[in-house]
Amino acid sequence: MNLKKYQSVIISLAAGCLMTAAVSAKELPEATVINAANLDQVMNDTFEGHKIGDLLTEKFQLWVRDYGLNMKLAKSQELELAPSYLEATKKYTGQAKINGNMIENYTAGIPFPNLDVNDPECGIKAAYNHYHANPIIGNTWMAYGDVKIYDSKRGEIDNFGALSGKAIFDGVTIGEPKVGNPDDHAGYLLVLTRPYDISGIGVYNKQYNTGVKLDDGWVYLKALRRARRTAGGKSWMDPQPKMDLLNDDNQGILGHPSWFSDWKCTGTQTVLAVINSSYSPNMEFDWDYAVDEKTAPHWNPKNVAWEPRDVIIVETTPPAEHPYSKKVMYMDKDYPFFYHGEIYDKKGDFWRLWRQNYAKIKTCDGEPVIGFNATQAIDFQNERATHIRVDLMLTNCVDHDQFEPGSLKKAAAGSLESDMRKIQEKSRAMK
Repeated sequence: MNLKKYQSVIISLAAGCLMTAAVSAKELPEATVINAANLDQVMNDTFEGHKIGDLLTEKFQLWVRDYGLNMKLAKSQELELAPSYLEATKKYTGQAKINGNMIENYTAGIPFPNLDVNDPECGIKAAYNHYHANPIIGNTWMAYGDVKIYDSKRGEIDNFGALSGKAIFDGVTIGEPKVGNPDDHAGYLLVLTRPYDISGIGVYNKQYNTGVKLDDGWVYLKALRRARRTAGGKSWMDPQPKMDLLNDDNQGILGHPSWFSDWKCTGTQTVLAVINSSYSPNMEFDWDYAVDEKTAPHWNPKNVAWEPRDVIIVETTPPAEHPYSKKVMYMDKDYPFFYHGEIYDKKGDFWRLWRQNYAKIKTCDGEPVIGFNATQAIDFQNERATHIRVDLMLTNCVDHDQFEPGSLKKAAAGSLESDMRKIQEKSRAMK
C-alpha cells in the first residue's frame, strides 16, 4: 500500500471512530447511577447537556474509579434563599471596594455579587463574599453532629459527638448589628460533647475584621470546669480534634482573607453536587441510611442524589506556616458557599477532599435557607475519612450572646445541646 492510500485509510478509520462515538454518546436519564463499572462507558454521555467527563472533576473520577463512589443523577433545581439576605445584597451592591487585600465600605449581604472570572480581583472578592456572606451561616448558625472516623480497610475506628457554631456580629441581615466594637466579625465554636472523657475538648475563637488583629482563643479545662484564654492567633490553622480537618476547613475556609498569600479565580465549570438532599439535618436518620459502612472503603455516602451546579473555581495559597500548600474550592456561581474543595500538602500533592451534603431548611424567622446534613473530609493519602452526620442545625435561632467563651462549658455539660433542642421544639410548635 502506498503512503497516500495508507493515510487515506487512517483518516477514514479515525472519522469512522469519531462518528461512532458521536452516535453512541447519549443523554442519560435522571436516576442513572454512575459507578466504577460504567464510568468509562458514560464519560462521553451527557446529563442536562453536560458531558459526564466534564461534570466529574479529576478527583471525583478517582473517587468513583478507585474507591467505589456511586453517584445517582438528579435534575438541577433553583436555590431558594432568605429574602432578607437577597434584599440586603441588592440594597448594598456597589458599595464595597477592594483596597489591596482588604475590603472597605461593607455593610451587609454579598459584597461583590456577579463575580467575573476575568476580573483580576475575582479571587479576593470571592474570599470576602464567603467570609462575610456565606448563606449557610445566616446571622447565627449552630449544629450538633454525630462524628465517625473510617479507615478504608478496618471500617469505623472512632465515634463521638461534636457541637459547632458561628455568629456573625457584623453584616447581619435581620435586626441591627450585634457589635460593641466595629472590628468584631464573628464568634466560632467547636467542641466535642461525648463520650464523657473527651467532652469539652474544643475551642472558641473570636474573629476580627482588621486583618492585623489575630483571633482571640479560649479552651475548656475539664479539670477546673472553666474556659481559659489561649494563644488563639494561629488556632485557625490547627487540626480539629480527632478529625481529618483543620479549623480552617470549617465551611471550606475560615481564616481572614488577608492572611492568605494569594487568591485567584481559575475558571468556571459545571460539577455534580448534593444540594437538595432528601433528608434534612433536623430529621431522624441513622448511619446505615447515610453511609455505606459495610462496604470498603466504608465512608461512601448513600441515599443522596447529585445534580449539576454551576461553579467558580477559586484557588487560594495559604501562608507558609499553614499545613496546606493550596486549596482549590468550588464555589456556587451565584452565592458564596462551597460544594467541595481539593486540598494539597506542602509538597504540592493531593491530600484531602472536603465536601458537604446540602438540604433545604428554614430559619427560626421562617425564611428559607440552605442547611447541610453531612460534612465529609477524605484523606486519600492515609485512606481514612471523617464523616459528620448533622442531626440538629439551627440558623438564625440561637442568640448572639450564646457565642462567648462560657459556651465551651455549656457544651461540655450538655446544656447547650439541650437549649438547642428546646429552641427547635419551640420553633416547630410555632409553625
